[in-house]
Amino acid sequence: MHKLPMALIAGIALVGCGVDPEPENQEIVSNLIEAGFPADDIMVANGAVYVGHDAHVTLEASREMLQAPAGSAEQYRTTNLVGSSVTKICINPTSTFNSYTNLSQGLDLAIANYNERGLRLTFARGPTTGCTANITAQTVSGTGGSAGFPSGGLPYGTINIGTGLESYSVDVNEHVITHELGHTVGFRHSDYYNRSISCGIGGDEGEAGVGAIHIPETPTTATVGGSIMNSCFSATETGEWTGSDITALNTLYSSGGAVASCSSYNFTSYRGQNGTRITCSCGAVSGGSVWGTDIYTDDSNACVAAVHAGAIPATGGTVVVTIQPGQSSYTGTTRNGITTSSYGAWPGSFSVSSQTPPPSCSSYNFTSYRGQNGTRIACSCGAVSSGSVWGTDIYTDDSNACVAAVHAGAIPATGGTVVVTIQPGRSSYTGTTRNGITTSSYGAWPGSVSIGSW
Repeated sequence: MHKLPMALIAGIALVGCGVDPEPENQEIVSNLIEAGFPADDIMVANGAVYVGHDAHVTLEASREMLQAPAGSAEQYRTTNLVGSSVTKICINPTSTFNSYTNLSQGLDLAIANYNERGLRLTFARGPTTGCTANITAQTVSGTGGSAGFPSGGLPYGTINIGTGLESYSVDVNEHVITHELGHTVGFRHSDYYNRSISCGIGGDEGEAGVGAIHIPETPTTATVGGSIMNSCFSATETGEWTGSDITALNTLYSSGGAVASCSSYNFTSYRGQNGTRITCSCGAVSGGSVWGTDIYTDDSNACVAAVHAGAIPATGGTVVVTIQPGQSSYTGTTRNGITTSSYGAWPGSFSVSSQTPPPSCSSYNFTSYRGQNGTRIACSCGAVSSGSVWGTDIYTDDSNACVAAVHAGAIPATGGTVVVTIQPGRSSYTGTTRNGITTSSYGAWPGSVSIGSW
């Protein structure tokens, strides 16, 4: 399969304003070599210094690499991480970036990838409020992307995404943007020590004794498809984290058990980021306005909605708020001592669940969600034995979700928790055999689902 490099140096113009960059770049290169990067992996292009072909290194970042204590010479992170004062990183796409449909959708999904992990950092698409750090998402020519490493406790301020990615799937765009955002918060290539693992060609980016610190409990050897942070990507990427990616994220940016209050979030600012999950806490619930049932308007009081949904008792608890698309109408009901109101069309919604394992997938009738495209539903599967499924990656919405989840590689046959995403109907569905599951082909059907891991 043809592999595509993340690097997209051609067309990138990162230059100083009226300052000769050469002396500064010479110091950066010197610092990188002292930090352990091999000279043949350091590239100067258009006035900027790169390592690993797609990670821009500033002077401040290179100096920080020399100040950190020594670590084991393995993969994954740099010595430079995002400081604890940064809690909400806003990704601000340019108008040109927004004009590319697949890039724009890929950005939303990449943001959701990070927010779904319940990290101490949350990401939001700008422009919005409450940002403690900002990253500009801009376009460049070509296919691939580039970014840089953190410095001064802040994430790198720019990701460059190639407009050639518009011809690839939204999932591939999600993958590349998630990868480049990973660099901005300190992740190195998982296969930095041998780029040929994911690229087919290339060598060692350098052990860099303090510049490539192994993250505990993650693999010290890379495999094709083993990490979203591999150097190169293929045209069949799903855009989702692997298990080792999740371990790495939790190790570096875990919330540490401290969960922010739901009242500290403005959920309307997450509109369009459908599927983003935000873990937050509720005190004892007394009162507050809520519109809807199960799916609530995004200006509803999340904690009151959580009691209404049965996610927590009135005494409070920790919940997961999932951003959902706006609805044409909302129906009020009375549940668990809470009466919600009805409302007409509203541009944004959320659902609320507990942190305990979600309901069984078999308890949902996914055909009833037709038209609510982008809505994500977390549910659980027991051991999978049999069930009818039509399609590959995109399945008819009357397929057995748990069997489809095994086919999609979201869970093993022993079961697990999945996220079902409502998709539009298709003109046809193609059956294949994967992971011990054979699905069937079918013609036109009015509703679909895709399934990913929790």
